[in-house]
Amino acid sequence: MTKERILDAAQDLIQTRSFHGFSFQDIADRVGIRKPSLYHHFDSKDALALAVLERAADWVRTHLAKVDGEDPAAQLERYFEMFRDIHGKGERMCPGGSFAAAERGQFQIKDQRPRDVAMQILAGLQGALMIGRLTGDAHAIDAVSDEFRSYLGYVPSKQLLAASEIQREPVGS
Repeated sequence: MTKERILDAAQDLIQTRSFHGFSFQDIADRVGIRKPSLYHHFDSKDALALAVLERAADWVRTHLAKVDGEDPAAQLERYFEMFRDIHGKGERMCPGGSFAAAERGQFQIKDQRPRDVAMQILAGLQGALMIGRLTGDAHAIDAVSDEFRSYLGYVPSKQLLAASEIQREPVGS
């Protein structure tokens, strides 16, 4: 019960403030426990963030599994609904996307506006998801991700790569 409340508080703070916008003390205050008690459940803020990302990925997998077999128009509408649920009335970021927002200014985006680059990334990733689905190529998303990393001059940390590997596991494994 307490672990779920900690995850709920952390996810809310990640989505509204970004990963760097809160402390363990903020979470303890929201949950109503002492800060040292957090370490009973998570040994670091990074471990907590990874747990939030894993939980968010499970939520997305569950929602996507619900539309499997529906006609394409219904799938698209459910996809839109999923994003509306994640983002609320625009006050929240996607849990995963909030980490990129937290690192604003770290990426080299040449002469483009950050918003334009974000739209290109979203379109590229969504295209890769469709290609992977249509062709059965599980590596389409990796190829597109690698291209964006190269374009942005970004090399992910080992911890982020490990989290990425967790999310690549097929649903139900």
